[in-house]
Amino acid sequence: MRDLCIIAVLLFCFVSSQAKSPEIYFLHVSSEIDYRFAKTVVTSKVVNKDPTASEALFDLTLPNEAFITAFKLTINGKEIEGKVKEKEQAKQEFEAAKSKGQSAGHIVAKPRETNKFQIQVNVAATEKVTFELTYRELLKRTNGLYDHVIYINPGQVVDDLKINVLIKETTNITTIKTPPIRKDLLTDGSEGTNELAVVDRFSPTKAFVSYEPSRAEQESGISGQFIVQYDVDRSDDAGDLIFMDGYFVHFLAPEGVKPMPMDIVFVLDKSGSMGGTKMTQLQDSMKKILDDVKADDKIMIIAFDSNLSYWKTDFVEVTPENINNAKNYIRNTHAGGGTNIDLGLRDGIQKLTQISGNNGRAPVLVFLTDGEATVGETNTERILNNLKKENEADIPIFSLAFGRGADFDIVKRVAAQNNGFARKIYEDSDAALQIAGFYKEISTVLLKDVKFNYVDGTLYDTEVTNTEFKTYFRGSEMVVSGKVKDLKKLQSGLMVNGTGIGNQEIEFQVPPMRCIILPWPPIRPFPVPTTAPVVTTRNPSIMEKLWAYMTIKQLLKQKDALDSQTEIAKLDEKILRLSLKYQFVTPLTSMVVTLPDKTKANPSEVQSSDMNMDMDMGSFNGGMSFPQARRGRGMSLSSSAFGVQNMAVQNVFARRGPPRNRFRNFRRQRKPSFSAALAPRAFPAAPPMSNAKGSFFNANNFLPTSPPFMTITQPRFGTTTTTTTTTPIYTTTTQRPTSPTSPPPSPRKLEKSQVPSFGVTLPGLTKPLCFDLPMVSGKLYNLIDMSVPTTGYSLHGRFGTNMIERVTVFDEQSTSIDADPTDVTKAPVYQKRHGTTSVAVKNTPLGLQFLATFSKTRTNLNGVLAIWKEYGGKFVDIIMESGGFVTYIEITSTSRSQTVLKATTKEFGDGICWYLDNESVKRFYTNMSQFELSAP
Repeated sequence: MRDLCIIAVLLFCFVSSQAKSPEIYFLHVSSEIDYRFAKTVVTSKVVNKDPTASEALFDLTLPNEAFITAFKLTINGKEIEGKVKEKEQAKQEFEAAKSKGQSAGHIVAKPRETNKFQIQVNVAATEKVTFELTYRELLKRTNGLYDHVIYINPGQVVDDLKINVLIKETTNITTIKTPPIRKDLLTDGSEGTNELAVVDRFSPTKAFVSYEPSRAEQESGISGQFIVQYDVDRSDDAGDLIFMDGYFVHFLAPEGVKPMPMDIVFVLDKSGSMGGTKMTQLQDSMKKILDDVKADDKIMIIAFDSNLSYWKTDFVEVTPENINNAKNYIRNTHAGGGTNIDLGLRDGIQKLTQISGNNGRAPVLVFLTDGEATVGETNTERILNNLKKENEADIPIFSLAFGRGADFDIVKRVAAQNNGFARKIYEDSDAALQIAGFYKEISTVLLKDVKFNYVDGTLYDTEVTNTEFKTYFRGSEMVVSGKVKDLKKLQSGLMVNGTGIGNQEIEFQVPPMRCIILPWPPIRPFPVPTTAPVVTTRNPSIMEKLWAYMTIKQLLKQKDALDSQTEIAKLDEKILRLSLKYQFVTPLTSMVVTLPDKTKANPSEVQSSDMNMDMDMGSFNGGMSFPQARRGRGMSLSSSAFGVQNMAVQNVFARRGPPRNRFRNFRRQRKPSFSAALAPRAFPAAPPMSNAKGSFFNANNFLPTSPPFMTITQPRFGTTTTTTTTTPIYTTTTQRPTSPTSPPPSPRKLEKSQVPSFGVTLPGLTKPLCFDLPMVSGKLYNLIDMSVPTTGYSLHGRFGTNMIERVTVFDEQSTSIDADPTDVTKAPVYQKRHGTTSVAVKNTPLGLQFLATFSKTRTNLNGVLAIWKEYGGKFVDIIMESGGFVTYIEITSTSRSQTVLKATTKEFGDGICWYLDNESVKRFYTNMSQFELSAP
């Protein structure tokens, strides 16, 4: 046995042009968001189909704020789990393996960004390997939405590619958006909707997002970010207070607070290195920013090189004339000279200190530079010390490092020591949008000096995160977490105070008993087998892990604000202790995986900090910039998000740059909702979702609202509309073109694994149970027949290659319907209601799909679908198990026998269904031949 240490790197290696990569045949990403704290599991399965061994590279890009918590490798059925260890210990094991001539690799968090992780493993001939990596992040609220970003780029088409996101909140989810796959650049204006993503509502506080593109829809491979955006119901009280197993989290983003007028100083670098494209992008971004400043704000622009230059020496009120003059000044600003960071920062703070006091206004300094100090004071520690002396008023400074040459260390420390935050701006064509987007986050101050006041004795003082916030911006959120000493005191209520417009003291109160108490361990949604092993070790709760996550993040930021090595060492000790206890891969820890000797892994060295900063992938407001590979012989740079890469292809990237990604979304024109058409209503109307498309069927009954089958609201000619629905709550998010001159959309290129053949909606269920059956091609089957008052009714189906290809209805007259794979309307081609039973038939690219709805149990039915005639159902829960989501459904027969079914989720019509596997189906369909009919 030998040790493989996992370290985050930019991978450079020499490769053979004959190298081949194993094939990814399975890539699933399951993300469970509990109260804004996300747990994401990435599972990638690869197979080496070649007769010789080959290298497999598992390559993952994470959001900047994420921590890896688990890694598991499965080879030949043997599971190998990683362990988080102290970074130096892991490095020693890595070096020891190398010194013995053993292959070893390293993956850890990079010094400045925690968003690139790789492991390369040798895969024997015909062998299969499973990679499973888990990471956690607290979603940040920006511009009024939580952005959950999943980076995906397998580098090839994947047979089984699926992303599922489950959102669970304590208050109503008001908005859900799924933008299109976002590439490497930000775009100006509305992004639109990812038309292959299905958004479904289980309840007002629980939503499910599914994305399952077929091989054809992936074209040459998907590359970019899959994004889910959402928000929850807000009020003017002191927010959401949640308690679990001794720990709590407190979220506050109050509504109805009037914006404060702001005094804004822009300190902008115009040194020689800002010449050319950078200056043009800075000018473009400042034009956008100046258009966004509020009428009651005051602004000042200071440009610095070796010296200072001003637009105006005093603060200027925001008027149309002044804004135009400011734009002209920016347009005529030229680059030249050195970089006097010390002079620019001190002067900006001095100007703000002179105008801003106890005047009910909010001071903000925005600082941008593309380099390091070259003129005046050039020592970073002295620059920071000079700034500390000037900024006794604790005016917040928000810093931007523009481009590869920027000294991000000083930019980050300036922000950390002065109540702000820092960002890197990447030198791409969207740089102006990056800068303008950064300003948008801080453009509206609602409150200053916010304090969370918990009753004395409520919390353990040393185990609570920051309870004071210098500035609260519109669209953001304040979060406090800690260990509770006295739950009753926490339940007794609390007050949050802040200063608002006109120096008005604003209070937000959590009334007594408003604390939400959640059980831990969670209540099992199904009976626990008696053979289940007894758990003897304590498993930290979600809330405890959230507290640990927030504490580590806070300590890392405090390090950036310190000068004393002694104090830094103390913080490092705390960070390391928490990282090891909760198994987080942080800048002070690594993950160690012990592999068998025959399972080789290629050596990978950590590059310099500057190289990591310059070449890595980064995110800005959830965006991402893919790096360009540096030119050089034999050099390769992987920019994959997940998966296995052909190393020879990487070498080509180094010479030519990455190939253009030709992925495009296949448009799905969704008209009437098949799954919602016949489903009984179970919940009251949900709050409107920002981009939800309503069903064209009345979900309160089983028949269409008007002939022939639908009611359509016609929009104006040539527009694309997004309809908001309030009934039923489980209606999904879709979008459709409405111009009659638009070319018809292409049908989805689905595989059989993505399209269930049958679905049944039982009394008590809001989603269908769906399944496939072992039917024989060319055989005729009795799908359903029933006795009706005047005549009999039967529906027969002939099975084709994948699904039913022809259905014949025997009612008052005989009618046959053939499958049409080109039909993309999503409208049922047939539906009928008899009493409390309804049947609908819809086209899919592979055949006909059936949905039967039983609003009450009944006995006068026969056929394939009638198996479920005497059952009612109840949704129990959906939980993450083994890296995927499993739904538990309890069904009860008329004889009161109960069965708990375990199901997964699949797309069905415009929504999802709960898919029963073969073992579950066999419990009901023991003899398919009983449904076979002789051909007419």
